[in-house]
Amino acid sequence: MNHIAVVIPVLNEELIIDELIQRVSKSVIQISESFQIIIVDDGSTDKTWTKIVNCAQIYPKIHGIRFSRNFGHHYAISAGLKYVEADWVIVMDGDLQDRPEIIPILYQEAVKGFDIVFVSRINRTESIYYKVLQRLFYVALRILSGIKFDSKQANFSIISRKVVNAFNNFPEYSRFYGSTVNWLGFKKSFIFADHGKRLLGKPSYTLRKRFKLAADIILSFSDRPLHFAIYLGIFSSGVALMYMIWILIGVKFHGFSVQGWPSLMAVSLFLGGAILIILGIIGSYLSRIFLEVKSRPLYLVSDEIVSSKKN
Repeated sequence: MNHIAVVIPVLNEELIIDELIQRVSKSVIQISESFQIIIVDDGSTDKTWTKIVNCAQIYPKIHGIRFSRNFGHHYAISAGLKYVEADWVIVMDGDLQDRPEIIPILYQEAVKGFDIVFVSRINRTESIYYKVLQRLFYVALRILSGIKFDSKQANFSIISRKVVNAFNNFPEYSRFYGSTVNWLGFKKSFIFADHGKRLLGKPSYTLRKRFKLAADIILSFSDRPLHFAIYLGIFSSGVALMYMIWILIGVKFHGFSVQGWPSLMAVSLFLGGAILIILGIIGSYLSRIFLEVKSRPLYLVSDEIVSSKKN
């Protein structure tokens, strides 16, 4: 059993793999010479895997895992935590925006008596447009899921062995590292650290993937959308009832004729839209049940490489 390990999911990062492994190795060895670095290639289409194989011949304690295709960022983290053998595990992204130099500081905070320590990112380098969209994203996520998310925190963290074991016992198909670890309820803390800047390559986490991830989190960790569907049904029924009362009062006491086709179509379209929204929400939950019932594997590993170089 190693004392400390680092789990790093990567996707199309051939330009920075060498620097990533070099900086991570330099930081981890400050803590202990008993370490392990697990790099999970989430179906890269460039030369990322070749770079990982080459680095395994140069650097000690490298364990490379290659998926048969792209399964997703959080599935890659899950795979790394399944393979890891260490007392403490660092989880970080592989684009160097999670700066490896922070690892010793994370460890120092964890050994004070915490099982989970996250990095809260400060001095971020993204554009104002990106920051505003991200803040709105997390606000909507908190409202719809009922889970408190800190927009300054992502995956960069350290967790103890018992947290790893608890995480690995989760059977759900849908995966989200941050919310699952927070849900576990172990003693946790956080540190502040400057956010790194991507030097080379392009981000693989698109806006579309973020919204898909948000939907996965909401549907996997909360039934609040179903409650919203009930409220929407009550609201639409209330509006229809008040409209009907207004018409009856107008006909009885004010002598105006009942509105015809336009008002009828407006009410029909409003109620029809509300019904479709409710059915869509229910259908989304049913699709999650369908995925769980099929019990397909979370990921498939096509290749592995373990460093042959000794310390």
